[in-house]
Amino acid sequence: MGIRGRVKELLTERLDREYEKALAQKKVDYDSWVREQEAELRQGESPIPAEDGASEECVLFCQKKGRMSEGAQERIGRFFAAHQECLILYGDEDILGEDGIRRDPWYKPCWSPDLYLDCFYPGSVVALRKSFAEKTLPRELTGKGDRILFEEISDDIRNCLDRAFSAAGGFERGCSSIARLPEILFHAQAPSLWEQYLRAASGLQPEDGRDPGAVSVIIPSRDNPGILEKCLSALTQGGSRRDLDIIVVDNGSSPENRRILEELTRGGTYLYRPMEFNFSAMCNLGAAQAKGDLLLFLNDDVEVGGREWLEAMKRKAALPYVGAVGLKLLYPGGEKIQHAGVTNLAVGPVHKMQYLRDDIHHYFGRNRLNYNGLAVTAACLMTEKKKFLEAGGFREDLKIAYNDVELCFRLWESGYQNVTLNHFSAVHHESLSRGNDEADPEKFRRLGKERELLYALHPALKGRDPYYPEQLNGEGLDSHILPGYVYSRSFTQPPAWKRLPAHLAAYREDPCVMVRVETAGPERIQGYSVVLGDDNACYERYLVLCPEGELGTDPGELFCMKLEKQYRGDLEENLPDQKHVALAGFRAGRKGENLPSGDYRIGVLAVHRFARLKLLGWSEKSLRTPAGE
Repeated sequence: MGIRGRVKELLTERLDREYEKALAQKKVDYDSWVREQEAELRQGESPIPAEDGASEECVLFCQKKGRMSEGAQERIGRFFAAHQECLILYGDEDILGEDGIRRDPWYKPCWSPDLYLDCFYPGSVVALRKSFAEKTLPRELTGKGDRILFEEISDDIRNCLDRAFSAAGGFERGCSSIARLPEILFHAQAPSLWEQYLRAASGLQPEDGRDPGAVSVIIPSRDNPGILEKCLSALTQGGSRRDLDIIVVDNGSSPENRRILEELTRGGTYLYRPMEFNFSAMCNLGAAQAKGDLLLFLNDDVEVGGREWLEAMKRKAALPYVGAVGLKLLYPGGEKIQHAGVTNLAVGPVHKMQYLRDDIHHYFGRNRLNYNGLAVTAACLMTEKKKFLEAGGFREDLKIAYNDVELCFRLWESGYQNVTLNHFSAVHHESLSRGNDEADPEKFRRLGKERELLYALHPALKGRDPYYPEQLNGEGLDSHILPGYVYSRSFTQPPAWKRLPAHLAAYREDPCVMVRVETAGPERIQGYSVVLGDDNACYERYLVLCPEGELGTDPGELFCMKLEKQYRGDLEENLPDQKHVALAGFRAGRKGENLPSGDYRIGVLAVHRFARLKLLGWSEKSLRTPAGE
């Protein structure tokens, strides 16, 4: 090796050491983080208001294998005192090992009746208001004192608690008597306890035994005869078309395709209504013609086989407390998840677990158990027709996106529970019919407008999802479900835009710079950038904005700001063949930015720290400055 090669090697080793040091400072272990949080909580005011320190008596069901957290019973009593409507309370838990180190927090959703039927997710501590417990529980239990200890979720324990949750109105519309206390209430000895809880299905049958009724299947479709044929063939597998009221809504196929679609729909209803694509209007047209008691809205690029899934959706959708029912959707090949419920984050509605493998169990059964949530996707959504009409149908001013989320928000605000059935799945050729909205700047801007309308209609739900605990990661579009402390040392850097300096101008565009922008909204630009095939520790990164249509004319027209490294542990897992990518995230604030108005392409300039490489890559997304709105 020559002198130049040895110098390069030494410099690379130094930068790698700097990277490892910076990475260690960004990473946070749960034990240290949670103890800091709890110390601050003890020093500050109680998050549970109660007049004059009032506290209600309660009866506790408590796991023997572990211990309650310090002051947990007092906090439970204060919560009951402050929330007189609450009859049952549960909370979060973690593992306390023999080494004294706390691990693996289990943060739980708000009251989720369908998840409760699938597993005993309330877990190691369940508190009942004492007056309610005395009316509901067998006297032989309440006569033993205010703490009922258990090791196994035996039939007796489960039946007793099933009775309590049912008596508290847990399977009624608009239940507000069961609550989650968002604190660690219990330290378990081992994760085996949780495995037991996740296997403990309830014997409750909230169904009333009646026939759920007939199903009308509403499928918007245009100029996609091959796709629709596959959809209908899969839909009728294991049954016949005669027991389904199939309605195809066509907003303007060519004459040739119209004839084919009409033939494919023979025996059902074919509505030919030439108009601009409006998913909401097309679904409402179909619903108006529906003969069934249940409406199944289905994309033409979804393939569902057999009939067990349909019967499960029917039984669930017919329950008085249930609003919309969705199905787990997989990408072609059946290996990766496309949809398992909609999560409502600060960046907007997202599909958690998207692109993740379905053969792995994700956060406490999130892709295996039936999970309640704020919304499900209308790619495969069932609801009772009377509930659909009560909610007012789909809003037709949300033509393309978020119309399904908005409908589900209305159902939830009316007291109904929405649920995703994860025991069954369908294949979704996502956006096969219309293409990817986010890859087109104009469509991406329209997407932003429709998201703004969604939250203008439901301001109380902006950035809030009671089914997705606030202690879980809510930044960016990381598909993983992880405790939020993992990203607790990330930050939003203030904007500091400058015209591209001369020393950076001699760049070359190169596809090896992979740029993914996850959000480009009014508050921040967030995403990640990786130099493929090289040591990412050796690069500094600059976020670059280019006025649309001006690239290649004058580098001085480009705007850039140096990026601070942000921790993205998901990149290490998703890009295992790339080197030093865990600090390749970025998050640039927009408040106070000094950019001229207009539309901009978003890119990243990667500058090697000792070589002469200056590589520029572009994302598929664009940005409109506030003055250009």
